[in-house]
Amino acid sequence: MSGTGTHDQTIARLGDLLASRTGQILTEARRWRIETSLRPLLRARGLPSLDALLVALDADPDGMLTRQAIDAMLNHESSFFRDHAVFEAIEHQVLPRIRDQAREKVLRIWSAGCSTGQEAYSLAMMIRRMGDMWDGWRIHILGTDVSELSIATARRGCYAQMDMQRGLPVNDLLRWFRPLGEDWQIAEEIRAMVTFQADNLLDTSRVSGLFDLILCRNLLFYFPEDKRRLAQDQLARHARPGTFLVLGAGEMLAGGNNAFTNCRELSCIYIAERPIAANGVISRLAG
Repeated sequence: MSGTGTHDQTIARLGDLLASRTGQILTEARRWRIETSLRPLLRARGLPSLDALLVALDADPDGMLTRQAIDAMLNHESSFFRDHAVFEAIEHQVLPRIRDQAREKVLRIWSAGCSTGQEAYSLAMMIRRMGDMWDGWRIHILGTDVSELSIATARRGCYAQMDMQRGLPVNDLLRWFRPLGEDWQIAEEIRAMVTFQADNLLDTSRVSGLFDLILCRNLLFYFPEDKRRLAQDQLARHARPGTFLVLGAGEMLAGGNNAFTNCRELSCIYIAERPIAANGVISRLAG
């Protein structure tokens, strides 16, 4: 990397770095986020400009600074029970169907692109809230994200007061969190239900097994169409007939992939209808 070039070229090259390491792209309309998101890192590292950052990244392309820069450019937006209508559908329609159709008392859920863990923990709290419906079941929730720093936060399970005020029902706050200084620590009972690991959705080789429910919300639209197809294939590798897939509101699946077809019943929720390994079908339920 070089410290020369126009501001726009510098922004473009940083965007290229993000794309090459994560597969995610920022459209021209979103590229303003690059400079804004990197300002705290510049201050922390005592770097005067983005050009100086590029020089430093070139000197150690696989070092901590590069990981921090990529992490800063990613979108970490997350909250507990984000989009309550989706969680209502999962609680009252999806999970009961999974339970009724299960051959053994094992429930496996994957939160792909879990950011700092709120979605995965929300699912765990929801299942505990459902009471004896899941008595005797082995429940495994996996959260993955390309950001190592986000995964570290998720594993700690410690959140600021602001996070508590964004979507978390008061009953869940009182039942599952305890004060820890100025922050809130989630209960060990909930943390024990969830495992977190850093993984890129474009290569899920470290993700093992098949899942009954997969959530991949507000992530696919950051990928260009070819990478979106690849991400969809990775998700499909971990689905079985009857697996539910939940996407973000307004997200579209990439075309040209006959593993996915449309059906209408529940907004942004899909279901695998036959073996994915045999290039099976995922049906969209959109109401």
